[in-house]
Amino acid sequence: MALTVTLLLSALLLLQGVLTQSGSEYTVSLSVQNTINNLPTLTYTTTIPYRAILLGAMRKINKADPQNFSFDIREDSNYGPFLVSVNGVAGCNTDHTYWQLLKTDGTALDVGVGCYIPDPNETVIFNFTTY
Repeated sequence: MALTVTLLLSALLLLQGVLTQSGSEYTVSLSVQNTINNLPTLTYTTTIPYRAILLGAMRKINKADPQNFSFDIREDSNYGPFLVSVNGVAGCNTDHTYWQLLKTDGTALDVGVGCYIPDPNETVIFNFTTY
C-alpha cells in the first residue's frame, strides 16, 4: 500500500513538472497563403502556453485582431474541429478547394487544429489550394 501511494505521488509530481515547464509560453506563427487567387501571404504571431493546441493560438490571434484574422470551424463528432474558412475564404467541394495545414518544411499536419501542438517558434502554414 505504501509503495502504491509513493508511486502515485511520484507520478503526480512528474506530471505537474511537465505541465508547468519553465519558460511556459513560446511564440508560434500562422502563415496564411492563398495559392488559388495568388493573394499575398499574411503572417500572424502570438505566444501560447507550453503544449497548447493550434486552435488556441488561432483563437488568441482572432481575439487580438478580429479585423485581420478570422476563421470558422465545424465540429465533427468523430474527428473534432474541422477548419472550414480563414479570413472569409471557405473551401468548397464543388470547386475542390480546401485549407491545407502544413509544417514549414511543407509536410502536411497529421491531425487537425484541435489536436496539433505547435513546437516553439514554429510557423504553421494555412494553404488554400485544390484537391
